[in-house]
Amino acid sequence: MTLGQWLNSLSVLDHIILLIMFLAGVLLSRISLNALIKYYEEKTNYSKYRKQFRITPFSLLSLGVLYFLIIYKILSVLFPFIP
Repeated sequence: MTLGQWLNSLSVLDHIILLIMFLAGVLLSRISLNALIKYYEEKTNYSKYRKQFRITPFSLLSLGVLYFLIIYKILSVLFPFIP
């Protein structure tokens, strides 16, 4: 079964559960990236010559997908109703 067929076979509740888990992964990703930026700024003593980092959509979503996979694996073992 391909990914597209699997997604089409899910119910609306399954889609909502997966969307909530993905949004939680993106939220964790944003928190992690902000913490890394703040750590870098503290290590450079807020120097005016430090490199200014920002959160790009690619880094946010790629780390969000990684967190989503981790959350999905953990919760699918704990709760059998997760698709």
